[in-house]
Amino acid sequence: MSTENIYRQQLERLIGLLSCDDMDEHETSRIVNICLQAQGAPAATLREHYGADAAKVAEYDPEGVTAFIVFIELEDYFAVADTVDELYEQIVDAFERPALPDYPYDDNDFETMSDFYRWADRQLLAHHGKYCLISFGESYTHDFQTVLVYREQAAATLALCQELGLKAERCD
Repeated sequence: MSTENIYRQQLERLIGLLSCDDMDEHETSRIVNICLQAQGAPAATLREHYGADAAKVAEYDPEGVTAFIVFIELEDYFAVADTVDELYEQIVDAFERPALPDYPYDDNDFETMSDFYRWADRQLLAHHGKYCLISFGESYTHDFQTVLVYREQAAATLALCQELGLKAERCD
């Protein structure tokens, strides 16, 4: 199997994992084709599909082009924010019937991001146990860029990101 075919299959699988298998095969293929096109002409591809500002990513973060494309295309699945309370509200909004408690504005002991992420993970475990949160790619405009993935597939998702050279880590 060619390197391009392996890369294509890995990207298809990653898109499935990041969208919790919500994307249809045609949309997934379209996204993968953009990623493949960007390998040969990153700035031109970003400009063609996302505009001149996006093309700048190829200049200042050439290693982040694929993650940028995947993020832009799957943006509706991501929680992107500058503050943890805003991030948490987006996590809550990701569920049709959120059972998560309100953000504890006046009653928390978060001193670090890890404190917040551990608290958020406990809430997910208690109320939507099949999901966990990972950070993915690099947000160029916000402090946090995260996505809910199936907890049982989190390790495979992170391993695949590593194989593809994409920045991702478990939020904890």
